[in-house]
Amino acid sequence: ALCTRLEMAQFNVSSDLLWGLTSKYNSSLVKRESGRIQMSHSPYNLTNLHAYKYCGISNGKAAGIAPVEGGVVLTIKSRGDPKAHFTKSPKSADKKTKLAKDFSRDFRRVAKCIKANVGGYYRPDLTKAALARWSKYHRSLVAIKAKKGVAKK
Repeated sequence: ALCTRLEMAQFNVSSDLLWGLTSKYNSSLVKRESGRIQMSHSPYNLTNLHAYKYCGISNGKAAGIAPVEGGVVLTIKSRGDPKAHFTKSPKSADKKTKLAKDFSRDFRRVAKCIKANVGGYYRPDLTKAALARWSKYHRSLVAIKAKKGVAKK
């Protein structure tokens, strides 16, 4: 990316200015069909759309969901305590929550956790996107049981 979170913390740049500087040229931007469709593979982008609302580079508050072995991790970007060592290690300011070991029983509990962490006080506009992203990972990680019986001709 043109401007990393470390630089953003050091210079305290507004998110609008940062979006203006990085919207056309950054490493997470993916253009398709001669630039008509613009997608993003930023870890804090829940919808993979290249838009200011979902951009994790320019927004001070962002959320991301990623699959890991044995579950899914919800990561919330935060600037943390200004007196802390954020400028030296911005990764340590992120809040990570591992969601569900057993997907079949924990669907409602995980949905409540996502709603509380993302939508409750943090970014209510990202709640639907976070739930949609998690449900896609949920469906991909659940093992499909084979049907028993004889196939009909």
